[in-house]
Amino acid sequence: MSPTDPPPDEQQPQNGQPRTFLDLKDTVTVATDTLMEIQDNVRDAIDARCMSVIYGDAGLGKTYGTEAALKQVDPQLLLTLEFTRSRPGPKDVREALFHQLHLPGVMPGEPTKMYRVLTEALPRRPYVIVCDEAQQYKRESFEYIRRLWDTGPEKTRATIIFVGGKEAYDTMQSDPALASRIHIRQEVLAMSEEEVLRTIPNFHPVWNGVDPEHLRTLDIRFTRGGFRNWVSVTAHAIKGKKLLKKKTIDSELVEWILRKC
Repeated sequence: MSPTDPPPDEQQPQNGQPRTFLDLKDTVTVATDTLMEIQDNVRDAIDARCMSVIYGDAGLGKTYGTEAALKQVDPQLLLTLEFTRSRPGPKDVREALFHQLHLPGVMPGEPTKMYRVLTEALPRRPYVIVCDEAQQYKRESFEYIRRLWDTGPEKTRATIIFVGGKEAYDTMQSDPALASRIHIRQEVLAMSEEEVLRTIPNFHPVWNGVDPEHLRTLDIRFTRGGFRNWVSVTAHAIKGKKLLKKKTIDSELVEWILRKC
């Protein structure tokens, strides 16, 4: 199969695409092995209503892959915890869940009352709680989320998906109570050279028909299989192609891109 001629079932339409670094337009979600594994694991986690973790180094596509996998979930059931402050603690988690659940009335200021409100609200629907950038969480935040998950009947538990760096995984593994409750684990690794050559020509039209040697050069000298790095390089390629009035990406443009990175 030619990498420039993928079958329709290996791509997702632009409509409803997950976010990319730099909000790059005209990208296509290519069904890489990593993406398919994330989709399988997210689906299995939701079916089991369990706790799971997707972890790895920064810029490898953990968040992108998870968002792509969650596109089929009812948005009203997704509780995505995102924090503007670093090192969010249990108080931040409580407040985020209260607002994400759209609970009526005034948010209780007393932690015990707030905990009771959340443990009553969460079992009502099959919620999926997504904890992105989990490497920033305080240990107490992981413990609080575990306690929320533990409370109530197994059949009505929320699904918990932690997404973060290896620090998050190490923190969870160091806590026996939490580690024993993680049902699904996936480490996301950088793309191999073979996967880069198969994926990038389908990721954005600017790479269609480009000499594989140019992709290898960019991967060896800068991207190193990192998904976020490839998004950055793609943005430079689009701009450079117009600026240098190139019909396609050649050696001169590759060097121009590398000077920008």
